[in-house]
Amino acid sequence: MKQDLLTFTKTIGDSTRLMILNHLKKECCVGELWKKLDLPQNLVSHQLIIPEKRGLKVVYRLNKDSLAKNLHQLDKYLQ
Repeated sequence: MKQDLLTFTKTIGDSTRLMILNHLKKECCVGELWKKLDLPQNLVSHQLIIPEKRGLKVVYRLNKDSLAKNLHQLDKYLQ
């Protein structure tokens, strides 16, 4: 199994990261996430995918291309 696929499955296997992925269906700032998830702000921001500065806020969103690529690799591995 490729190292990047192992890293991906380990990442999505972490309950905190999985909750973050679920909340990032729509982009939002880290302040919104840590309040929703009841986690320290620094923990949330270290595990996010793509940050984008907008004025005084930093907005986060999923890297859908990377997610799709990794899911495709996982599907190929499981076949």
